[in-house]
Amino acid sequence: MIATNPGSSVELSYSDDDHFEKLFIAHSISIEGFVRGCQPIIAIDSAYMSGPYGGALFSATAYDANDSMFPLAFGVMSSENYEDWLWFLEKLKIVVGNKEVIIISDRHPTLLRSVPEHNTRGNKGKENALQFLYSIAYGRLEHDYNVSMFELQKYNEALATWVEENAPHHWAMSKFPKQRWDKMTTNLAESFNAWLQIERHHSICNFLLEHMSKLASTLVKHQEESKNWKWCIRPKIEAKVQENIAKGAVYLVTPFMNGVFRVCIGRALLNVDILNHTCTCRGWQMLGIPCEHATAVIISIGQNVTDFIDDCYKYPMQELIYGGSFSSIETHDMPTVDDDGLVRSIIGEVFFSLKPPHTKCAPGRPRKKRIESQFQDKRTVYCSRCHMSDHNRKTCKNPLP
Repeated sequence: MIATNPGSSVELSYSDDDHFEKLFIAHSISIEGFVRGCQPIIAIDSAYMSGPYGGALFSATAYDANDSMFPLAFGVMSSENYEDWLWFLEKLKIVVGNKEVIIISDRHPTLLRSVPEHNTRGNKGKENALQFLYSIAYGRLEHDYNVSMFELQKYNEALATWVEENAPHHWAMSKFPKQRWDKMTTNLAESFNAWLQIERHHSICNFLLEHMSKLASTLVKHQEESKNWKWCIRPKIEAKVQENIAKGAVYLVTPFMNGVFRVCIGRALLNVDILNHTCTCRGWQMLGIPCEHATAVIISIGQNVTDFIDDCYKYPMQELIYGGSFSSIETHDMPTVDDDGLVRSIIGEVFFSLKPPHTKCAPGRPRKKRIESQFQDKRTVYCSRCHMSDHNRKTCKNPLP
């Protein structure tokens, strides 16, 4: 892989008796694309390798300028434990280099359920608790966090204590010390796992070649799609900007000194700093897109809102991300395994023979369905018989008119 695509990072670890243990791969085009233009956000996750030798697939996935999946690195492990994750993250840190990044991951297994069952009262209780947790997690201001926590304490003091004891500075927007671009879930990493759902059933060697083919197809697809952008920013961002412009059209803007403007919304007064790209609501600095208050200011001074959007959303950055080269591995002269178990080339040269990983069956039935984030939007089910929500035609008990 390194010979075919120079600059790639490939690390292999095996036991003293020559059995496979760990493999880390980051292709050069992924490394270069991430360093050049991707948002400094990485989603990490793991999934089962369901091939003949089992193991786990670790992944590190980034966002391109269109917020689409950009595979950065992956690892194939014979197991999944603290040491394996430490090894994978150490290799990932080398790939990222000096670029400061935010890593989003699933919670520790003891925190997989965001709402402990003993802290809620039935389905309605869990639904109410999730509403409070949603407000706590997504509120951008310290004031919003405090108000939501106060309301949660009145509703369920034990659950409020649980929130405070589980490091809200890691997952609550208002407490998080860095810009996280409104990214709250590992859905991107889960997309990577689903992307390779079939390939994960194959042997490691076949998986590596199939991953390269799929990666190439994805990179080409994203590159071609970006050429059809009508504006210099991606279509989703263009729609968001137009929405903010429409909302801000009714706001009263008053200029102050040194690029600071006051925006009046009813009785509320907010400050927008046009030079430092900040707003009292923190929407601009969190997302990198002018919020509705900032767009009101930008329009009032006759400027183009697009000029104030972060470069990570623009087409030139997309060009940098997908501007590298990527070649497939030629296998016409690949060594083969003889009947005696030796790995030998077509000219008789003998190579090191790596044995399959040690395998053991985990207790219980293997999990196939992922554990979803509690903050992830759920699709509402509607009945085709009575057209009401939360049930289907088969379980419908409503009388027809």
